[in-house]
Amino acid sequence: MHDEYFHFFLNDLNLSISKSVYDLWLKFRQMNHNDTEACGVLIGTKDFASNHYCIESVTVPMSKDIRTKYSFTMKDPRHQQIVDKAYLDSNGTSIYLGTWHSHPQAIPIPSHIDYQDWQRCLKRNPDRSLFFIIIGLEQIKIVIYMNDKFIDRSLLIENKDI
Repeated sequence: MHDEYFHFFLNDLNLSISKSVYDLWLKFRQMNHNDTEACGVLIGTKDFASNHYCIESVTVPMSKDIRTKYSFTMKDPRHQQIVDKAYLDSNGTSIYLGTWHSHPQAIPIPSHIDYQDWQRCLKRNPDRSLFFIIIGLEQIKIVIYMNDKFIDRSLLIENKDI
């Protein structure tokens, strides 16, 4: 199946995000007052020669995850099982590339807890760059750790009423 992609350039790194992933994220925006934070992991590929990463799929919130309006904890083991299956099915080319979650803000701002969580993810995966995505109401924040600091880019959500 052919898919369209959004492309981002962060210094010497190139990131592509599948439009089908973007469309899925839009469904998890916290548009209503009682909506809880959604969360999942990013799965995709890395071309080591060109430093190109591609987010091709994500996991979605699952029954054992803990979710409130302002927080989440990924507890469901199926997130890891899905990553493991993608890795095996692709002969090792599909890998864990980070995490995503939603915020009940128009323009999402990473919290102190977000940064702490991301630091733990980076320590567990020193062999690759990781991406951290926050889905807001009007923007999607793309965060990566480069040159000893977190940098980000924003993707404006075109049709905010979807």
